[in-house]
Amino acid sequence: MQLFAVGPGAYGFVASEPMTVGVVAVGQHVTGVIATGQIATGLIAFGQVYAGVIAIGQLARGGIAVGQLAIGLAAIGQLAIGVAWVGGIGIGATRGFGVTLGLFPESVVNSARAHLGWRWNQLRGIPDDRPVVEPDPSWRILAATLGTAALSIV
Repeated sequence: MQLFAVGPGAYGFVASEPMTVGVVAVGQHVTGVIATGQIATGLIAFGQVYAGVIAIGQLARGGIAVGQLAIGLAAIGQLAIGVAWVGGIGIGATRGFGVTLGLFPESVVNSARAHLGWRWNQLRGIPDDRPVVEPDPSWRILAATLGTAALSIV
């Protein structure tokens, strides 16, 4: 492997130009540990259409995705779709802001928080009424599960 690689289809530690592969890759369609370009794939990817563990750009897909359309485990953006955490408009099973815990919608998280608070108060000997919880419709569990499965595949 070369230290510096320039040209289409080149391999090197630092690679530049279209269709290059390297530890640090810069160009139009690049792959690397750190990739910057229009279509970037790598551990850390910056660009317009990119995929990576950490992806930053317009159309981001990855573990942590930041961009206008961000899809990932944790997503931040104008239109964000996240499995575990989302900051933005959010869609499907992961709508809302903050920790969404995948297939658990916000109402389930709030219900669990209220129940755990009640149990904690019981352990400390503080009298408290048990929280009244309205169950979610049964179709919502199926929709949340399918939505989370689809997001995790992306």
